[in-house]
Amino acid sequence: MIYGTEGTQALFTGLATQIVYGGCDHDTADFYSKASGTTTADADPDPQKANFRQRPLLTVDEVVTPQLGNCTIFARYVEPAFATQVILTARLTRLYEREDWKARFATTQNDEPLMLERGVNVRKQPIIAVAEPPKPVPAADPFAEAAKQRMAEAKSGKAQSANTANPTMTDIRAMKNRLQQRQTAKIVEQEAGENVTGQE
Repeated sequence: MIYGTEGTQALFTGLATQIVYGGCDHDTADFYSKASGTTTADADPDPQKANFRQRPLLTVDEVVTPQLGNCTIFARYVEPAFATQVILTARLTRLYEREDWKARFATTQNDEPLMLERGVNVRKQPIIAVAEPPKPVPAADPFAEAAKQRMAEAKSGKAQSANTANPTMTDIRAMKNRLQQRQTAKIVEQEAGENVTGQE
C-alpha cells in the first residue's frame, strides 16, 4: 500500500536478508514460494519404485506454516565467482528469552517500580519566551520600483514617457551607424597599439 507494486517488487528482490514470518498473506507466501526455486522429490514411498517429480522447495502452505520454528529466513549473497541463496527455517527468540537479558532483569528484580501519574512530566523545564530580533527592512530598489510602475501603467493602458507624452524612439539606421562607429574606433585603437609595439 505504501510503495506500490513496483516499489514492493524492488524491495523483495533487493534486500539481501529477508525474514518471512509464519501466518503471512497468500500473495507474500506465493512470492517466496516461487523465489525458493524447485526441487526433485520422490512421490512414491516404495523404495523399489521411484517416482520423481518436481515441486517448489517451499510450498505456499510451508511458507505460511513453517515445518520447524516460526519463520523462514532467505539469505542471499554474491561473490565474484558465484551467487547463492540460503533458505533456513528458524525460531525467533523473544527478548526475555535471551540469557543476557535474563541477567539484566535479574539485577532489577528487587527494585521498586516508579509509578507516574498521567499528564505529569518529571523533567518539566520552564519555558522562557525569547523575543525575536526585528527583521531588517530591505533597502528600496529604485530600478525595481520603476519597473513595477511601468508594468502597472502598461496593464492599465496608460503607459507614458517620464518626460513627454510621446515615448522617445531610436531609428534602426542610427543604431547601426553608432555600432559601425564603435567598431571603427576599436580597429583604429588596435592598429595604433600595434604601431607602437613595432616601433619599440
